[in-house]
Amino acid sequence: MSGRRFGTHRRRSMSTPPPMVGPGRTMSPADDSLGPAPSSSDWKGHLEIRLGDLPGTRRPLTESHIVIGRAPGVQLTLDHYTVSRRHAELFCDPFGRWWIRDLGSTNGTLVNDERINEKVLKPGDRIGIGDYILEFQLTARAPRVPIDPGGLHFEEDKPTAIRKLGELDPPRIAAKHLFTLMDLSRRLLSIEDATDRFDALCQLMVREDFHGSMALALRLRQNGALTILSGPHRPFQSLRREDSVAPPYISRRVLAAVQDTREPVLAGNLVSDSATVELTMSRDVMALWVVACPLRVEEQMMNLLYVTLPPDFGSVEWLGLIALAAEVYQQAESAWEARRHAQAHAAIERELEMAHQIQRTFVPKRLEFKALDVALGFEPCRWVGGDYVDIVPMPDGRLMLAVADVCGKGLQAALIGSSVHTMVRATVDAGRGITGMMDRLNAYLCEYLPEHSFVTMVAVALDPATGRMECVNAGHPPALVATAEGGLRHLQAAVNPALGVGPVPMEAHQSVLAPGEVLAMYTDGLTELRNSSKQMLGLHALGTGFAKLCATSAGRPVASIADKLTHMLEEFRGDQLPEDDRAFLLARRT
Repeated sequence: MSGRRFGTHRRRSMSTPPPMVGPGRTMSPADDSLGPAPSSSDWKGHLEIRLGDLPGTRRPLTESHIVIGRAPGVQLTLDHYTVSRRHAELFCDPFGRWWIRDLGSTNGTLVNDERINEKVLKPGDRIGIGDYILEFQLTARAPRVPIDPGGLHFEEDKPTAIRKLGELDPPRIAAKHLFTLMDLSRRLLSIEDATDRFDALCQLMVREDFHGSMALALRLRQNGALTILSGPHRPFQSLRREDSVAPPYISRRVLAAVQDTREPVLAGNLVSDSATVELTMSRDVMALWVVACPLRVEEQMMNLLYVTLPPDFGSVEWLGLIALAAEVYQQAESAWEARRHAQAHAAIERELEMAHQIQRTFVPKRLEFKALDVALGFEPCRWVGGDYVDIVPMPDGRLMLAVADVCGKGLQAALIGSSVHTMVRATVDAGRGITGMMDRLNAYLCEYLPEHSFVTMVAVALDPATGRMECVNAGHPPALVATAEGGLRHLQAAVNPALGVGPVPMEAHQSVLAPGEVLAMYTDGLTELRNSSKQMLGLHALGTGFAKLCATSAGRPVASIADKLTHMLEEFRGDQLPEDDRAFLLARRT
């Protein structure tokens, strides 16, 4: 839902053309494609791709839809005989979750060694595509932190040497420090606030058993901008008043080294024998060593731990110990991200299940009416939930047939659909005509819909005895009427705006449904259905196909036409994932 409260009055300027449709043009209440792009999500994903013992590669998930296979033109090519031409697809749903779906491959698609047809992914899942293993990783985007414009002093001296942890002999870590790191891991897993976890890591570095003289958590951006995330922390017993107010000394060269190597580095302003690291920093500060370790690495920024040590602790053991503490922190952050992802996924699933339960109540239970043969087609999409179809007896003996589509997805769309369902039933029972019903519904939605939301709807009041129809179309795709001979005509379109857009009186269109003719009302989940080539079915192809089905099904129940229409839609869609709810209503006089 938007931030606007229900009941807040807002209206579209009447100088803005209201959304509506014509016979060759449909308006979608919402762009229900497989967006949003992952860049707008709170999570950022990538794949670690491996084939046997060959070196792995990283593939960022920058698109919202990725076809995997060995055919030319797919988004992710895996050139191996065990991979089908179009093997599987990855896609990001509107809630930011990533899914893997098999596309009828020869060898199947596995997730954690289990064969699947379709599955939502969680961080660490291993996807088997032929002989390839694709490890799915998902990290939360770093929260925005205001840039600190001052308060930091940089040392600019050029270093004579920089050593990385990987260049040195394996460090020897004392057992007491290992126990301390195990305790740190338990503490970090119990601290919910991210800033408090930074503090806990830095405070450990300046404890007596770690000997740090100063510790900081920093964010270094690609453009060189630096922000303090935690600290500076100093040992309590050695904290002098001048230390508490003095800005921390930070070597820009050390930062450049860790940014370039993305590995823990050790630097000092002392010259030692060749077996130790040699790095010259400013002589204006006291003799010290510096350890800098990456905590989080992204394309445009890096979080890092920056620790200064007294002269006696500039060895590989202390570099290894601090690097191990940084790794413990990273593992705890991964656990927190997995926990948040699981909680978010569970919340989404609960919301969608509620939406589907609400949506299922929209479907009419009664489909038997005197002198009218009726059939419904209803295929809810996994994450949309805004289609509404209904048949309501009117007090004057007519039947009100309605199909609507709510802007939005999930629980919000389902709740709005529930309101539409309730208003339609209550207004029809009160004896208002179809135009009065649509006016009343429009006024209600104008008052209570969230901002930027609206509903498209087509309603037909049909007299089964005479075939007379009164149609009101509010920004919805036009209803179709097919003859037994294969002819086709459209009912009203491009006259009224969508519901909830503005207080515009609704206009009706009169027509007649002759014996043998079939009325079709539907949502844009049919006209905007896409195939594997991303081609849209469109209104013309839908109408032509529907007319042919009616011509070849003369004398058969309308349910038979509905089955054939569903088959036609499925055949066109192929292995393409449905992106929207799909609902239609067919009616023929008997």
